[in-house]
Amino acid sequence: MPRTINDNIYNRNSHKGLFMAFANNKKLKIIAAMVYDQMAYIKGAKSFFSQSEIKGKKYGQKVSGYLPDPGTVVDGIVANPDAINEPEVSAYINNKNSSCETDLWNDLVDIDSFKDEIAEPRANNLALTTQKDVMAENMIRSAQAVVVTTADFKLLTKSAAALRDLGVGGKFLSFQNPDIMGDIAESGLAKFIPQAEMQKIYGDAYLGRYSGAQQIEIANTPIVDTTGMDAAPTISATVVKDSSNNVIGLEPIKTATGSGTGSLIVGAAYKVTGLKIRNAAGIETDRDYVIIWGKERQGGSVVNGIPELRVTVDGKGYNNANAHIDATTLASAISGSTATFTLTPLLTASKKYAIGQVRTEDSLKWDQYRFDSLPGSEDQDVGTFDNKITLKLMAFGDGKNGVKLLRIDLPYLAKILEPRESVTTYLQLN
Repeated sequence: MPRTINDNIYNRNSHKGLFMAFANNKKLKIIAAMVYDQMAYIKGAKSFFSQSEIKGKKYGQKVSGYLPDPGTVVDGIVANPDAINEPEVSAYINNKNSSCETDLWNDLVDIDSFKDEIAEPRANNLALTTQKDVMAENMIRSAQAVVVTTADFKLLTKSAAALRDLGVGGKFLSFQNPDIMGDIAESGLAKFIPQAEMQKIYGDAYLGRYSGAQQIEIANTPIVDTTGMDAAPTISATVVKDSSNNVIGLEPIKTATGSGTGSLIVGAAYKVTGLKIRNAAGIETDRDYVIIWGKERQGGSVVNGIPELRVTVDGKGYNNANAHIDATTLASAISGSTATFTLTPLLTASKKYAIGQVRTEDSLKWDQYRFDSLPGSEDQDVGTFDNKITLKLMAFGDGKNGVKLLRIDLPYLAKILEPRESVTTYLQLN
């Protein structure tokens, strides 16, 4: 039977004078610290969007920024300056909240009892629910994929190597489900080299460093079921030509079209014959560009699509491209002014796959925003921990039920804006 406020052993009426009440701001800071502690996936994430861009935006609205242009390098001593081309990127303002009756919040005036009764359970729920949504979107925002059938060290080695082969810099983080990490560790726990700094940040979730990446266990990672998966979806784009009528690339691609043979399943990975990654420095590589059907929460709605694909013909560097293709292969896909490519699945149909990820620490962008209080609510309190987690508190009345409520909000923007800094791993489960 649920306990009521009258059952609480720390009721302020029965312990008046024994404890000193502490402010809402301090309570919020305690919850903010606990939320941060449970959100291993966002630790190390970096701010990207300016507060001037975020200011005034409301839940579900888009916030925009720009990726840097690496420019073009040419041989010789003659300069060949080109225009700066910075692709626009965007994320959407989202929010999670939890609420409780004011009496319960106010009557717990002792810090320890407040932590046990309010802070820990609500912080855990708020953190894990938010983190699960963030991972469901961002663990599949990658330009590369590694597919394996066995949980062993090859999974960790190949995924980290895929990033290094692109010349990606920075600190690598590897996230896998605890069961998968446990299976891998059983065959050689000593291979994980612990580092004190990372242990302090990630606590018990941290296994150590292996293959150049910090290995971290994390719960609630996505699973993709390929039953009914479309075996031959397509992507299409308008062809772009230069002043001499030579094809130099394609207009950006953000979606795919089903073939009618199945469904476009979130998390399903595909490739296009001949489509390779052009790295962030503008260097053309021989690594396959992987297209993963994804989703993005835009406030109250979820929109499907793929991370923006910008294709250039080999040697052209059109539109700050993230992928390149040879002219002959592209020509064979053109009909009129449109190029159409058929996607080839990387996953086997009617199977389940556990999703993991290796990414750079700061590839995940995490920002928060301040929004106006609800109409009729009392003044807000704000609690912040480590400039990472900011919570907002609002008090308002529930006239229908005759109670007063407190609402804790976690407003955020979270997105991997550069898929070339991420590799999605797939472990077949059946």
